[in-house]
Amino acid sequence: MNTEHEQLSRSLEDLKVKVAESQKAILSLEVAVANRGAATEEAVDAYTRLLSNLGLFPPLPPPFQNIDLQVELNTAASQPEHLFKGPDVRRVIKPTLNAIVESKRSERAAVESERIKVDHELDQLISECENLEDEINETEKKVMVLNEQADDLREVRPFPAKLNTVPPLK
Repeated sequence: MNTEHEQLSRSLEDLKVKVAESQKAILSLEVAVANRGAATEEAVDAYTRLLSNLGLFPPLPPPFQNIDLQVELNTAASQPEHLFKGPDVRRVIKPTLNAIVESKRSERAAVESERIKVDHELDQLISECENLEDEINETEKKVMVLNEQADDLREVRPFPAKLNTVPPLK
């Protein structure tokens, strides 16, 4: 009977040690869950700020006007499926965001194409202006040469006096 009592005492001590280890593990896991919950709340807040900054709060532009991209975190949920309140992240939010990204990319490509077209037209106009400026400079040079030739001709043949005088005003 002593041996049975000793075995039971050892078993009881082993169980007490295992209970203490389990309590430490539970405490450690509770801390980890709390930390992950806080990090998840920060991520949801950052996501909400991004939605706000990008103007993706309802109503969204067509064809997404019936979709609400907002999510709320429910840290008290006992099942992982119920952690988020709102539309399904995998089936609704992610495909919608991907579609919005694609539409914005195509809009950006169209704007970039238009910018390139306008830049090309601007370059052509600048080139035409430079050509006109060159033509104006050439014409000014020709006018200066003609003025000098006219001055030289005036010096050689003076005009009659009648042409140089201005008629009196009445």
